[in-house]
Amino acid sequence: MRSFILISGFAALISCTQTASHSNSDDEPETGVANVQYASLNTTPATEAGVKENGKRQYDSPVSYYTGMFEAAQFDETKNYMYANKITISVDSLKGDKIFGHSVVAGNKRSFTGAAKKVNSTYEVTAKEPGDDKYDGIFYFTINGDYIEVSGEWIANDKNLAVTKRTYTLQRREFSYEPALELPESVQWDAMYGTFDEEGYVGEKLTNDVFKFNASTILLKSKDVSNMYKADIEVMRNAIYARHGYSFKNRRMRYVFDNYVDWYMPVSTDVTNALTEIEKKNIDLLKRFEDHASKYYDSFGR
Repeated sequence: MRSFILISGFAALISCTQTASHSNSDDEPETGVANVQYASLNTTPATEAGVKENGKRQYDSPVSYYTGMFEAAQFDETKNYMYANKITISVDSLKGDKIFGHSVVAGNKRSFTGAAKKVNSTYEVTAKEPGDDKYDGIFYFTINGDYIEVSGEWIANDKNLAVTKRTYTLQRREFSYEPALELPESVQWDAMYGTFDEEGYVGEKLTNDVFKFNASTILLKSKDVSNMYKADIEVMRNAIYARHGYSFKNRRMRYVFDNYVDWYMPVSTDVTNALTEIEKKNIDLLKRFEDHASKYYDSFGR
């Protein structure tokens, strides 16, 4: 039996949730998060035009993706909420003092529009989501002069939500599908989300089997996964979606990919048409075995 150091903030992050199709992984709606999709004004940011000067990449426009953690700053501890999710904010276009964009977080894609005031080389932005959903709000952020960082806060319209304010510092990133991306060893650090038992000090864990196969590049056979544990199969299968930039509603998968997979970048809420034939076949195979696999529980060192 292996011992692990329990991350001190783990208990604060534990609070809650899964049917499969090629289009939406294991996602289900959850309390405190809007279960909607919104068409963005522009599905893909402009091609990165940065050039390096003195070893530092320079950009002539803030139009791009910006990715990082979206952390709770004001929240109701009595309600079921997620402390931090990975978010991607896309600046789709700037027209005069008007900004158009969208955000992708927790399995949701929402457009926003607003004002972008240029002060010296930085932009100060106030951008509103449409307001026709309970979980909409207002983004307040600054795009720094190098156009490589976005930082600010989001304020919910509805003050009765579990989380009414979130803060973020996001880094500019390009997105491209890379089938060869592998899961890092860090995914084994914690118990699977929602399975940690404080009294027994045990939780459902991943094993080394989760690293055995890359289901985006290798066509799997039944014998490859027949003796694997449920969580290993589940994460291996969802890594396919993650490589395509799929944003998870499911908190169990979001906890793994948002917190422990550096290359993961949520940019889409539907990757159906992007899946390769190998990936589609592997998803079907993995799901069949996952539905009947046993769970593996491990103890944690105190």
